[in-house]
Formats: sequence, C-alpha cells, structure tokens
Amino acid sequence: MKNAIPFLSTLAFFICLGGNSLAQSRFKMEFYGGPQYSYQKPTTIQGVPLNMDVGIDYHLGLNFLLGIGKDLQLSFQSEMIRPNLKFDYYLAYPDLSPRLEVKRVDSFGNYRLGLRKSWENGKHGFFVQPSLGFTVNNYWDFPRADTVAFVYAEKATKIVGNVALEAGMKFYTKRKNYLMVGVRHQFGLSPLNPSSINNYAGISEASVQRRGTYTGLFVGYGIDFKGRTKEERLEERLGKEAQKLEKREMAWGNGPYVMANGLLRFRPKSEREPNLEFSHISGGYELLAGYTLGSFSLESGYSKFNAYTGTTRPNGFSIQTNTNFNVSAIPVRLRYHIDLGENKRIRVGASLAAFYTLQTRGLGQSVRGGVGNVGGNTYSLTYTPINESSQGKVFFNAGVFAEVSIFNSSMLTFNFSRNFGSPEVGKVNVTGTINGEPVNYVTSGSLDGWIMEVGYKLPLNVLFK
Repeated sequence: MKNAIPFLSTLAFFICLGGNSLAQSRFKMEFYGGPQYSYQKPTTIQGVPLNMDVGIDYHLGLNFLLGIGKDLQLSFQSEMIRPNLKFDYYLAYPDLSPRLEVKRVDSFGNYRLGLRKSWENGKHGFFVQPSLGFTVNNYWDFPRADTVAFVYAEKATKIVGNVALEAGMKFYTKRKNYLMVGVRHQFGLSPLNPSSINNYAGISEASVQRRGTYTGLFVGYGIDFKGRTKEERLEERLGKEAQKLEKREMAWGNGPYVMANGLLRFRPKSEREPNLEFSHISGGYELLAGYTLGSFSLESGYSKFNAYTGTTRPNGFSIQTNTNFNVSAIPVRLRYHIDLGENKRIRVGASLAAFYTLQTRGLGQSVRGGVGNVGGNTYSLTYTPINESSQGKVFFNAGVFAEVSIFNSSMLTFNFSRNFGSPEVGKVNVTGTINGEPVNYVTSGSLDGWIMEVGYKLPLNVLFK
C-alpha cells in the first residue's frame, strides 16, 4: 500500500477536473481491476541460478477519459500493480537444509497518458488504447549494518518510463454507463531498483531485476457523466410507463401461469380438542399451473393437506388421537373472474374444484395411546392405524377469490373456499376405556372444512414475451 497515496491523490485531482468537464459532456471515468503477471528476472549466485517462481497477482486502476473527437478520447490512468515472487532461502548455504520457501510482495504505481480509439455498435463497442507514462516504486533502502548490529534504512523512490497497449469491449447499460473487459500489456523502458535478497546463502546477496513490465486482464465499469437530456429523460419515463402498461396487459391477459399457495384449513368443530381453541386448524399448500382464456382459467397441479384423527363419542366427548398425517391430491380447478377498474389492479371471481387423492403419508403402523382426563371424562386409550389405501378418492372445493397486482407483472392471490365430500382418511382403531367403560371402535379424519389461502401467481407471458 506504499503507492496508495499517489493513487488516491490522482483520483481526487481528476474528480475535480471532471467537475469542469461535465458541462462539455465529454468526461468519463472507469474503475477496473483483474489478474496480472509481472515479468521479473533473477540474478545468479556464484553461477547458481536463484530458484524463483513468479506468481499471478492483481492490479487496480482508475481511468479518466476526455473526449477530443467523435471516436477519440484522451486517457489519464492511475494504477496500482502488485507483483510477487517466491524463492527458496537456504539458512546454511551451501547446505540445502534447512530450506524456507519465502514469498515477497511489492507494489508499484503506474501513471499513463493515452489516446483511445473506439468503434461503437449500438449496445456495445470495441476500443484500442496506446499509452505512454511512468512507473513509480517507493521502497526502503537498507545500507549495511554497523559494528553493533544496528540496521539503518532510508526511504527512496525509483521512477522509470513505460509504454502500454490495451484493447477491450464495452457493453452499455440503459443509462449510457458500461461494463468493460479487456487485456493490457505494459513494457518498462528501463530497469527499476532490484529486489534484494540480503545474505542469501549466508555468503552473498541475490537480486531480482524488474522493469514494471506486466500483462494483465481486466474487468471494469465506466461512468458517462454526460447524462441524459431533458428530452431523453422524458422519453425514458414515457417508455417505462409504456413498459409497465404492457406488462400489466400481458399479466392480466390470456396465457399460462404458475402459482404457489399456502393454506389454513379450519376443520369441523367436532374435531376440536376441548380447551384447545385452535386444535382444529391445520395447514397445507398447493403448487399449480394453469391457463387463462378470457374470463375463465383452468389449473391443476399438486396439493397437500395436513390432517388429524379425533375420537368422538355420542355424549360429545372428543380428543385427538395424536395420530397426524398428510394427504396429497391432484386438484383440477375452474375459475371465473371479472376485473375491477380500468387500471386492472384487482380481480375477483369464483372457483370450483375437484381433488383426486394420491396417498396418505405419516399415518404409519405404530400403535399409539393416551391417558388423561378431559372435561371430567377419564380415558385410557390405544390407537392402532388401519392399513387402508386412500388413493383414488374424490372430494370437492368451492369458493371465491381475489387477485391484486404486485410488481406490475404478477399477483397476490387470496382465496376463501370450503372443502366438501371428503372421503374417510386416517382410519384408526380405538380401544381402551372411557370413564371405566370399555370401548372398541373405528374412527377417521376428514379433509372437509373452510380454507383460507394466500398465494403468489406469476403469468408466464411476462417472462417469454
């Protein structure tokens, strides 16, 4: 980070420069970064090459562009590059053991003035940019230690010239900003200060020569401070309004859709356990696909209802059997709707559905039981599930619904309906005693009840227009 201060100073300078350039609508600023490979060459120690490996690291930069012609721009670049190298360091050379693998990281600042030529093609463009500049390396110079082993250091700076060539692609956004990708090669015109490896091999000093030469790939983002004219902003606003209207028309028109609902089912009060007010409420969900044509919609998919089996005696004594399960089914539903208002933001209607049951899950074959006292009734019961297939049964649903526009291209749905005609599900054999009297009978659950649903409906027209 020792070159970060010049890097940030350049940013501040060109932001101030940009304030004077905005009026001419010719100023752009780019942020970029990416991987780079720095070229470094090691010296030899008494004819023995230094075992070194140069790794890939990163570079970050800012580019300030000032238009001077239709397709020509002056470029002012400020950049930080981070070269690194790994080498073997032998503590007791010429013995090759012990050996340490050392990684050294440095950083340079590059500052360049360039000329960019662009070829624009609608939503994207291609550019080539040659540049000329200089590389700055701030470093600590360590003279030899004195007789009492104190080490002296002083700060030094090395500056060399460089030339660079880069090319890339630009991909424009709606606001005339752009993403860019490209490749750049920089060549140092003369050597920088060598990177010294002191007391290498215990007898001498090795060094690594470098010029600031590197090859890098970059991705970035460009900001066009030209902005949009009043007419362009008005045109964009009108365009957005037109797009919203088009999406709404497509969402509320004919075509396919998908929908997901979560539901609460209010089972008959006969299934409610005494002193547990909400014990007759269970959940479920639906995943649906359908098609709207005019005022009618037809849909089908997958439904799942959670259910419980209760024990009810003629005297009204009722408890849950602690046998819970779920029933899956295939719904086929027909809807009729009308749209309210000219803006098409609310839709109401009625629906009728038939459900074809698939299977019961969770009932199991394990024997369960319960002992207790409810409402003055003492019981000791055992519940044995009856292995009976629930597949292939049919029940029905009817109700009303409302749909409200959300995100301008989809709907929140609210359904209030009732299941009726449910088959017996979740059969269990109840044995034991109630108030000391033996009981042995079969009871079952039901899928009937009032249904409250909230869901999300996505018309596919808006995705595949």
